[in-house]
Amino acid sequence: MPNNKVKNLNNAKSIFVANVKGGVGKSTLSIMLARALAEKMPPQNITLIDTDLQRTATEFLSKSNPEINIEFLPITPAFENTNISLVQQFIKQNEFRPGHVAIVDTPAGSSQRLWNLVAEGYCVLIPTTLSNADLLPTENFIRSMDKVKARYAKSYPHLIVCPNKIPFGQKDFSIMAERLKNHDVVIGPALRDLASVRHFYNGKAEKWENKSDLNAQSDFRQFGSFIEKFVLKGELDKIYSQNETRKNVVPIR
Repeated sequence: MPNNKVKNLNNAKSIFVANVKGGVGKSTLSIMLARALAEKMPPQNITLIDTDLQRTATEFLSKSNPEINIEFLPITPAFENTNISLVQQFIKQNEFRPGHVAIVDTPAGSSQRLWNLVAEGYCVLIPTTLSNADLLPTENFIRSMDKVKARYAKSYPHLIVCPNKIPFGQKDFSIMAERLKNHDVVIGPALRDLASVRHFYNGKAEKWENKSDLNAQSDFRQFGSFIEKFVLKGELDKIYSQNETRKNVVPIR
C-alpha cells in the first residue's frame, strides 16, 4: 500500500515542473514560482535546476534574481544519462538540507528515464491550457505518472495541474475536471497567462511592486501562497493522509 504518512514540514522539497507537451509554460512557471517563493523565504534556500536546453529560466533568473541559486543541466539525447544522474544526486543531497526548495524545469519530450526522474520529486506542477491540443497530451503525461507511482506503490509525487491562459473571471473548470477525474491530481489556482511573467523583466533586477501588470502580479503571488501552504507546509500531505480528497479540487485555494 502507498505510504501516505505526513512528511516533516521542515523537510526540503523538490518540485518538478513538467509536461510532455511543449509550449505550455513550464519555464515561465518555474521562473514565476522561484520569484514568488523568494518573497516568502530566504532566496539562498531556493535552487532552480534548468534542464531545458533553451536556458530560458537560467537567462531570466540570473539577471532578475541573482540571489537565487541556478544550476544548468540540459537533458538532451547527448547528455541525458549524465545530467539525469546529476539531477538525481542533487535531489538526494537536497533532502538533507531542511528548509530548502529545489525547482526543476524540465524539457518537453517522452523519455521514460526523464519521467522516472520526475516521479522521484515531492510534487509535480503540470501547466496546461484548457484546449484539447494541450489537455490530451497532458492527460497522457499524467497517466504515465500514475503508472510509475503504481509500479512502486508510491503516494508521491503529488500531481498539481496548473491551468494557464485562463480568461479573467472564468470559474468553470468542468471540462478539465471531467478529463482528469480518474487521475490522482489536484487542480491548482488559475493563471491568466504565464507568459506575462516576461513583462516583469526589462533587463534590470526590479521588484514586482514596481511593475505595472497587476493582474499577473496577483496571479503569481496567489500561486506562490498556494505552493507555500499546500506544498511547503504540507497541507496536501494532511489532506491525503486523512483521506479527505475528492478526485480533484477545482480550483484549490
